Amino acid sequence: MIRKDIGSLEAACQRCDGVHPRQDLDRLLWCDACQEAAQRRAAGQGWYVGLAIGVALALWIWLYIQPSNLVIGGWVGTVLAAFYVSARVTREVLYGVERVRGEAAGETAGEAAVEAETPDGPDH
Repeated sequence: MIRKDIGSLEAACQRCDGVHPRQDLDRLLWCDACQEAAQRRAAGQGWYVGLAIGVALALWIWLYIQPSNLVIGGWVGTVLAAFYVSARVTREVLYGVERVRGEAAGETAGEAAVEAETPDGPDH
């Protein structure tokens, strides 16, 4: 729920529900800590996807193209460029998706499972 108390100098972060000065929140009302955490998660996942794409491309080049030793540096450069570009694109897409979804921290599937296992949950 977006709080529309415009006169207030403080607002709640839409991700963690922490109260922060309004100037410390971005246009989607996320605090700096939540933005940085989302960027770190997206970057880590982006590197894994980039590595997978780089390895798949290297295998395809090695097995099907079978480059000669004269141009091996060009193929290595191609694989490294594909690794870097795919990691960056994946990072931006994952970060954008997380921002658009805008779930609160407790609404994600992994954290909901952790909350269900705590002794303070609704079962106790």
